Amino acid sequence: MTIPNHQGVAMDNRPALSAIVLGEAVGKIAAFAARTLHEQWPHLDLEELVATFTSDSALTALATRYADGLDSGKAPGEAAADAGVALIHAWAEARLAARALLDAQQAPTH
Repeated sequence: MTIPNHQGVAMDNRPALSAIVLGEAVGKIAAFAARTLHEQWPHLDLEELVATFTSDSALTALATRYADGLDSGKAPGEAAADAGVALIHAWAEARLAARALLDAQQAPTH
């Protein structure tokens, strides 16, 4: 059997990656990322993190990153870790950008 990449193109002789398996992997990655952040910084609301990490755009990004990792020959765990790290980085960058915008809007004008 071959594994299709995220664009549906057959890659090599690895077992087929079904939509169910991909969905389960992506869900686990999102949940692990949310739980890890919450455990590290308990003031971050776990439900809010889960909602953010399971949004359509986040799940699409995770699935794409995970499938790309598998396509490039990474082991599933490595591909999952890379996808989770990328998600956390994107989330952190978005929070920093939002905070900077809010600070700029609230800064006194001279």
